[in-house]
Amino acid sequence: MTSRRVFMIGILLLAVLALPAMAQENAAAPAGGGSAVNLGIIGAAFAIGVAAAGGAVGQGKAVSAACSAMARNPGAAPNVRFALILGLALIESLVLYALLIAMRGAGLF
Repeated sequence: MTSRRVFMIGILLLAVLALPAMAQENAAAPAGGGSAVNLGIIGAAFAIGVAAAGGAVGQGKAVSAACSAMARNPGAAPNVRFALILGLALIESLVLYALLIAMRGAGLF
């Protein structure tokens, strides 16, 4: 098997195993006076981690392709640079949207 296929099977297996945990009802506060764990914050942290990792990979590939294009055709560097900066801004905005959605889901605002 290729490493990509193994990765996708692992992600699918993780999602399937997490379904019963997500189906449980919220428990009341513990009798000992401690506080219950806020799963929204844990989910928000996971979402931000995935979004940041995906954004970093996307930005790395975009910069790599832009450098390769400018090296092959230096005359097209201004056009490639403009497309690169626009693409990087859109990638970063997606990560910021994920941050806002995760903070909203965690109940921070």
